[in-house]
Amino acid sequence: MKRIALLAGLALLSLVTARARAADTSSDIAAETARTIEEGAHVANFWWLPPEYWIRTANELSIPDEERAKVARIFRDYVIVGALDADLSEKKKPAMASIADVVKRARFSRDGQTLEVLHEVNPDVSKLVPTLVYLLRNSLGPLGDGLRLLPLANVDPKGNPYLTAGTRGELVLQYRFKEDGPAHDIRWHAPLTSVAGVRKCPKGGEPLEASWTYCPWHGVKLPDLPEQKP
Repeated sequence: MKRIALLAGLALLSLVTARARAADTSSDIAAETARTIEEGAHVANFWWLPPEYWIRTANELSIPDEERAKVARIFRDYVIVGALDADLSEKKKPAMASIADVVKRARFSRDGQTLEVLHEVNPDVSKLVPTLVYLLRNSLGPLGDGLRLLPLANVDPKGNPYLTAGTRGELVLQYRFKEDGPAHDIRWHAPLTSVAGVRKCPKGGEPLEASWTYCPWHGVKLPDLPEQKP
């Protein structure tokens, strides 16, 4: 049984690490933000899906211009995390955690501030998400039915988004498969390279992640990136 669970876990990992060959696609963002944790027969995958992800998806699906304008306007108000929690102990098929179980196991914070999973979102978001999430869900094959979306508030008092894929920030998730089990620490750092582009060391020219502030090889501070807007 352990061997079957291990093989199933590896299959799950291969699904979430596949990325599209085309540049600047929603799959580029999903591939960069994919995170995986394992504990015994449990495997969980998470994706931070920033406003830029939904905008790219809307463009790829060629939804009507009016709907695309809504996506650009309203999805900036939310941090949305995709989650897939699978119990691989069953021989026939993985048992997928419900959204209630995933919410219970997850603890989020943004730049040190605790975030609660929202029970309600803008009605237009609720209408658009089933269409827009198709690409990610479809990429997971039969496991796609287990994908859960967790919305978090992302608006400051002035109405601006706290966290986007093009501005500096950090999103943290602590996840426990069991209430008394160990907490798995997951972090996303922005800006994302799939949105802001690859950086280069000013001394050696090595390609670097967009969120890095120093070159790890030369210790050189990197110049600030121009701010990206979703």
